[in-house]
Amino acid sequence: MKKISLFFLLITNFLFAQNIEFNVIVKDVLTGLPIEEVTIKALNTNQGFLTNKAGEAVIHLTQESPLKFEHFAYKSYIVKFSELDKKVNEVYLESNVKQLAEVIVTKDHPQEILQKLVDNSLQKITIPINLKVYLREFYKKNDQIVFFNDGLINFQVFGNSKNIKNDILVEQNRSVGILDEDITEELLGYDLNNIIENYYQFKYLGEILTSKAKKNYDFQVVTYPNNENYYMIKVSPLLEANGILSDFAIVYDNTKMIIMEINSMVAANRLEELRQSFLSSNKIFKLEFRNTFQLDNDVYYLANTKEVIGFEKKHKKKSRRIEVKNHMVITNFDKKIFDYTDKNVFKGKSLINKKTQFFNNYWDMESGFLSTKEEKEIIDQLSSIENP
Repeated sequence: MKKISLFFLLITNFLFAQNIEFNVIVKDVLTGLPIEEVTIKALNTNQGFLTNKAGEAVIHLTQESPLKFEHFAYKSYIVKFSELDKKVNEVYLESNVKQLAEVIVTKDHPQEILQKLVDNSLQKITIPINLKVYLREFYKKNDQIVFFNDGLINFQVFGNSKNIKNDILVEQNRSVGILDEDITEELLGYDLNNIIENYYQFKYLGEILTSKAKKNYDFQVVTYPNNENYYMIKVSPLLEANGILSDFAIVYDNTKMIIMEINSMVAANRLEELRQSFLSSNKIFKLEFRNTFQLDNDVYYLANTKEVIGFEKKHKKKSRRIEVKNHMVITNFDKKIFDYTDKNVFKGKSLINKKTQFFNNYWDMESGFLSTKEEKEIIDQLSSIENP
């Protein structure tokens, strides 16, 4: 590969990009309450954004563009660029909860439909692709945040759907707080070097695609009020089934037969029943994830993700609750991957041990995911802590 300076490339792109900046706050039209994790897509560019807990997002555009707002519980909404003329723009979404989903009777078993969706999505997923990602992670110990890291990353994805490969190029990153020796990257449950492979090959759906799954889960296909072209497959553990079994909701485009969103979590009541058996070893007490995909003309790609992993482990004869929350927002993409050298490739499993290095406030300027006021205060507090 050509030896192009990654730092020079990033600086050049930053200096010459048009800078249109404003904020949006997304709210429920009836309650006026903020809506978290709304996917915002700039229709004239490849840029993506995500609202935080306060419903806020900072929008940095490279050119004028209308914005499309999407959330599984609300009707999609497009706002013209000319209407986004304030420093802070309020956008209201209409809930689709009042529109009840209807069960659809299908010729094929819903699990068979899901397998067809996975197979077709694998054929349609765009490879090669460069995903420009803002990644952030909060670490909790005994329900208190003790560490934070984030970074701008390029995932260079190549190969094919059966053999996905990727190289990670870290543009900028920061880490604040202190991690005890009992919190190591081996315990986190995910690996940055295979996380895209897992998402792009839909491996997290594996547990509900086995023949045994029909004995443990109930499958239903229902309408999706947010979009008449979309359906949803709901997969729920049967009451008599044992183990850490997740609830799934898979949203798909019924005309193109591709997966648009995957939501999964282990129900609180199921975790509570199993909790006592967790206390003696490193066992999961919280597990959830969400993948959202976008189809932009001929490009089918990952738009944003969330993973939450919680586990209890013993350290020095004391039980500790460790929780990690990971968000990834794809802020831009390109079907062409750029040249780089092997020395630029990040080989680690996590950013937790990578030395802090940044040249601008990327978390406010390029992240696509604005921290709330409370989160910023926590990050500032952690920044003031000196490592012993």
